Amino acid sequence: MHVLKFCSLLATAAVLMSQPSPGTNQAVDLNLMPIPASISVQPGRLVLDGSFRFSVGGYEDSRLRGAIARFLVRLSGKTGLSLSEAPVADPKEAVLDIRCDGAGEQIPSVQADESYVLDVTSRRAALTAPSPVGILRGLETLLQLVDLDSKSFFVPSLRIEDHPRFRWRGLLIDVSRHWEPADLIKRNLDAMAAVKMNVFHWHLSDDQGFRVESKVFPKLHKKGSEGKCYTQQEIKEVVEYARNRGIRVIPEFDMPGHTTAWLVAYPELASKPGPYKIERSWGVFDPCMDPTREKTYSFLDSFIGEMAGLFPDEYFHIGGDEVNGKHWNTNPRIRSYKKRHNLQNNRDLQAYFNQRLEKILAKHGKKMIGWDEILHPGLSSKVTIQSWRGQAALADSARRGHSGILSYGYYLDHMRPASFHYEIDPLGKEAASLTDAEKSMILGGEACMWAEFVNPDNIESRIWPRAAAIAERFWSPAEILDIPDLYRRLGYMDSELVSLGLQHQIRYVSRLRNMIGERHLDLLHEFAGLLKPTGLGTRQRSRKYSSLIPLNRLVDTVLPESQAARQLENQVQAALAGGMDASGAVQRIRQSLVRWQETANRLSPEFEQSEILAEVVPLTGIVSRLSERGIQALEFLQSAQKPSAEWLDETAALIKIADKPQAEMLVAIALPIQKLIEAANAMP
Repeated sequence: MHVLKFCSLLATAAVLMSQPSPGTNQAVDLNLMPIPASISVQPGRLVLDGSFRFSVGGYEDSRLRGAIARFLVRLSGKTGLSLSEAPVADPKEAVLDIRCDGAGEQIPSVQADESYVLDVTSRRAALTAPSPVGILRGLETLLQLVDLDSKSFFVPSLRIEDHPRFRWRGLLIDVSRHWEPADLIKRNLDAMAAVKMNVFHWHLSDDQGFRVESKVFPKLHKKGSEGKCYTQQEIKEVVEYARNRGIRVIPEFDMPGHTTAWLVAYPELASKPGPYKIERSWGVFDPCMDPTREKTYSFLDSFIGEMAGLFPDEYFHIGGDEVNGKHWNTNPRIRSYKKRHNLQNNRDLQAYFNQRLEKILAKHGKKMIGWDEILHPGLSSKVTIQSWRGQAALADSARRGHSGILSYGYYLDHMRPASFHYEIDPLGKEAASLTDAEKSMILGGEACMWAEFVNPDNIESRIWPRAAAIAERFWSPAEILDIPDLYRRLGYMDSELVSLGLQHQIRYVSRLRNMIGERHLDLLHEFAGLLKPTGLGTRQRSRKYSSLIPLNRLVDTVLPESQAARQLENQVQAALAGGMDASGAVQRIRQSLVRWQETANRLSPEFEQSEILAEVVPLTGIVSRLSERGIQALEFLQSAQKPSAEWLDETAALIKIADKPQAEMLVAIALPIQKLIEAANAMP
């Protein structure tokens, strides 16, 4: 393709990408995330200074008062102002007037009204909502609106009428495969509230651990957790902490499969005689509960009754995924039971188990929710399906009368960029063809942080800030799809999350320092920013892992998304598109490539001497050579000289190498450099 035509096509693409999506024009330059349902920006601003006072009218309770107190602390932290904690009696004297119309729900449910209206003029701000949860959401928006110029802190004049697109906006954190302490959970609840997520899905049991104290069956946590579990008091504290932030807590206790940790303690529940031991590795394992014994159901009745007292939410997640049925197939008594009860296969047997389990849950005031695999013609329509298989499976469950949530495309452990998650919609693809009534069955979705390759030291960097993009997909109108603006606001949101107490940034730097020390920390910091880790599937295939292997390698530290690669991508696009910014973009590209080549060359001998970084040496070579080829491609483009066939062959071989993981990482800057090379090759 002729280079001018090539550049013209790129220019057209760049123009299309830069145009704001419908509905975002009123939010230009605002740092809101998620973007509200309706924004009307008006002339003027509300100055924030020492005269700030607030008033509270209508319904008021401890949850509302706690939310206002936290708001004032954070507002003071953002502005440096000394703020009175006492409300004024007369709303006319207040800079912020908060009005709550009613008590709402004491225990949040999927039906909670989270709407609010925020009116800001040059004289005052008024926040109104029908319930305390709406006030919580509005206060987060107000904090995000606080800005600063050379004169003062201020909030722009505007009117926001806001409500969520989906009622279920969740985050799953798996604490079974790797333990996560309660204080970390609370930090993430604060982050969830900041981006208006409202469901914390707590994955509390699996083959690798059972993480809740049980007073009825104490061997569950004593034998199944190796001392790493939450006391019942800690559970209650977390649930209340979440409630005060408008977040529901839904426990997941996986059954009948993924139950090895149960069976270590109570092998009599198993489909095959024990003894059992806690699994150290990852995958699908054979042990499972025996659905044909009455003692299984009497045990679960007592257990669920106990857990129902800890988790007040109406939903109770039973997992139900990845039951391979091997132990059912090898047990003559279970085979005979299936035959006597006309159960044609293991799917029918699991459906029978789920039917019994649903009745137990209903007895204790709970609704069943489980993964795709529990869907069966005999399943009650009251059961909610969580789909990890995609919109087709989700649509199928809706057509069968089941409410559902989507997690496909939101698996944070796969290390996809925020833009990938952002473009996946619970009502997209096959779900888009549902009738309006069927679409109403789609409650929303959940981001998932599975814990095979995370621990307390790196989990927050794997969740945030990408989860904020998913939160926006669940809250904001469907047409909000401006990727460049997403990343602009995501950078702001990341700083806000740090101010809330998240530790992903400080721990990232600390982990790099532990690998290389202080002398070359800046170099390693820059080099790590050029890489990206592979996700769950690749890592499971490439190396034998277990829970005993420390997650202290560079692959466990580098961030899921490379800001340097994204910036290079934008600069390459600007350079190839021509126009006023082209020469500046070319200069910035060259400077970056020269610097990255020097960084890789300087680090290579340091890595060779390091036990933990020696495996990364091949990546320094790839970065160095790719940077060199990128510089040469720029020279070809500027001189209008087509590269030789030999140069192209050598470069193609290098790109092929770069496409393969090294030390379970990839060079994130490879793709934009490849675009430069393709442009050089496209010259006549």
